[in-house]
Amino acid sequence: MGEKLVRIFEIVSEQAGLKGRMELATRTGISLSRATQIKDTDEIVKRMKEMASSILDKSS
Repeated sequence: MGEKLVRIFEIVSEQAGLKGRMELATRTGISLSRATQIKDTDEIVKRMKEMASSILDKSS
């Protein structure tokens, strides 16, 4: 399970709501349900963090 990926989704949901979570899924091509099934790799986690940061910066 992608624990780090799921945690990134949780943080975005807490701070930017459903809209932010959906934007993260759209931008990364990884849904929350898929994040629970795939393995955390450095490359995927890095990309998710970068997208999450840009979404959260925009919503502030």
